[in-house]
Amino acid sequence: MGMNIKTKLYTGLGFLAFLLVLLWGSSLVSVNTLAENTVDIIQNNSRTITYMQHMEHTMSKLHKKKVNMLSDTGRSASTNVDSLKRILKREMSKQMKNFTETGEPEASRALREALMQYLEQFDRFRSQESRGMNAYQTITNKYAEIQELISQITYMNLDAIDRKKDRAQETASQVILYMTIIGAISTLLALVLLLKYPNYIVNPIRELIERIKNIADQNYDQRLEFETGDEYQELAEAFNTMAVRLQEYDSSNLAKIKSEKRRIEAIINQMNEAVVGLDHEKNILFVNSKAEELIGLDHEQLVGQYAPDVASTNDLVRKLIQDIMNKEEHQQKDDENLIKIASEDRHIYYSKETLPVLLDDGAQEDDKQIGTIITLKNVTHFQEMNEAKTNFVAVVSHELKTPIASINMSLRLLEDERVGPLNEEQVDLIDSIRNDTNRMKRTTAELLDLSKIESGNIQLNSQPAHPSDLLDYAYETMVMQTDQKGIDIEIKCEEGLSAVKADMQKSVWVLVNLISNAVRYTPPGGQIVLKAADEPRAIRFSVTDNGKGIPEEYLGKIFQKYFQVYGDKNDNGGSGLGLSIAKEFINAQGGEIGVESELGKGSTFYFTLPKNRNSKKLNSYEA
Repeated sequence: MGMNIKTKLYTGLGFLAFLLVLLWGSSLVSVNTLAENTVDIIQNNSRTITYMQHMEHTMSKLHKKKVNMLSDTGRSASTNVDSLKRILKREMSKQMKNFTETGEPEASRALREALMQYLEQFDRFRSQESRGMNAYQTITNKYAEIQELISQITYMNLDAIDRKKDRAQETASQVILYMTIIGAISTLLALVLLLKYPNYIVNPIRELIERIKNIADQNYDQRLEFETGDEYQELAEAFNTMAVRLQEYDSSNLAKIKSEKRRIEAIINQMNEAVVGLDHEKNILFVNSKAEELIGLDHEQLVGQYAPDVASTNDLVRKLIQDIMNKEEHQQKDDENLIKIASEDRHIYYSKETLPVLLDDGAQEDDKQIGTIITLKNVTHFQEMNEAKTNFVAVVSHELKTPIASINMSLRLLEDERVGPLNEEQVDLIDSIRNDTNRMKRTTAELLDLSKIESGNIQLNSQPAHPSDLLDYAYETMVMQTDQKGIDIEIKCEEGLSAVKADMQKSVWVLVNLISNAVRYTPPGGQIVLKAADEPRAIRFSVTDNGKGIPEEYLGKIFQKYFQVYGDKNDNGGSGLGLSIAKEFINAQGGEIGVESELGKGSTFYFTLPKNRNSKKLNSYEA
């Protein structure tokens, strides 16, 4: 395998660093070359020119001294001669150590020799050993020779300065050219690296992400082809191995899944109950043969269809999904679970059960609903038995009216003093018989009402009624009983309540039943509150007591038939039908009934009755 990604990154970054160092080094060399040329121009040649200028100036002064000596033989003419000679010798000595140009050493030696000869002749002239015109002319000629040599050396260095200046300009141009070429090449290489390396790193990652998404969509034929000789190639090989194994696993499990699917379909088809399965979008996933038979459509007409579309043309499907479609605004009632289907010679009853299919996500507190299963169970036999029971209860209750009436008549005859006085024991026995007879009479009446309800023979006389009238009638019915126990009843009616549409007799009966239960569980000296409050579409009636309350586990069963709270010491032998009948009366009028209770703090039973349309609002009432 070739270089790994880390090494390639180091190589690329190292190459960029090399280009930077190359630019830096080239710049240093070029600048140093320019600096050296400049120094050469300024220092060496400039010093020689300076020496020659000093010597020329000094020679001029010395030559003037010679002229003065011809006219003045005094000591003043020789003033400073020795100093000028020392300057000439010093400058000449410096020049002899500062040769910079070709031919300059020979010219400098010739200048030194001519200078020495001139100084020697000048000394003889000054000492008056030779002051003739010939001597003067000889010195003058030597002076001219020295001036010629000084000019030669000076022009030689001036020419050198011009040449070096041209060479420095040429070097600067070359430096600019070289730096431009090197900079352009470095910039081009850097751009290539900047364009190549990010794509080299990012493109394989992008392709890997795309392949992983396809794998997540169960497309296991994905493969990666990275011939890079580094970790990307290792990654591609590992990914391809994983994809192959997933594909093999999927292929091996596909047959099992299909087999299990056929087995489940066979089990569902063998069930006596009709079964319909929906997904979370309410599309029909499966139906068994029993469901197809009841619905009246075959498999192809149901599976894959949108359930509400099928329901638009099929009454049974509409009943099956009614509670699903209206679950947010509709509270399903018990009788809606019973579906009656007409057969050739009789009615067949089915009990509907709707089961949500929940997926335990684990990451969320609430399970996610992914579908719904609807089952229809044939309960015709139980329904017929229930109807027989209802008829039997109705007959027995009706037949019991006559003996109960006879017993009451006999009791009245026994209490008549014309028959004869009764002792204390006989009076207690008659009271006991009367209490049992009244309880039997009340139970018989409730059973008759229940039989009418179960048979669907509830006769409603719905008329507009004022909420305060309902509270007043119930209060007047129960005030004597509450006074005997020392319980205070308070009536509260909100302002501006609309009239309700209700059966006055049955609604008052419900209120009286709720008040009776409240009286039973409220201790002497307690309080019961009757209240009517406004809601958007109904009036809410409630009866609140400060009794011991109802355990939470019984709240969901309190309205069931024959249900009584276990271990209730206040139970006086009731039938357990009062609240069940009350619920049926309220539901039949389009209302709802419920209870709120907290153990040790009392209970509130409430029910609602729909508002009467176009009714006038009333003033508040409180007693």
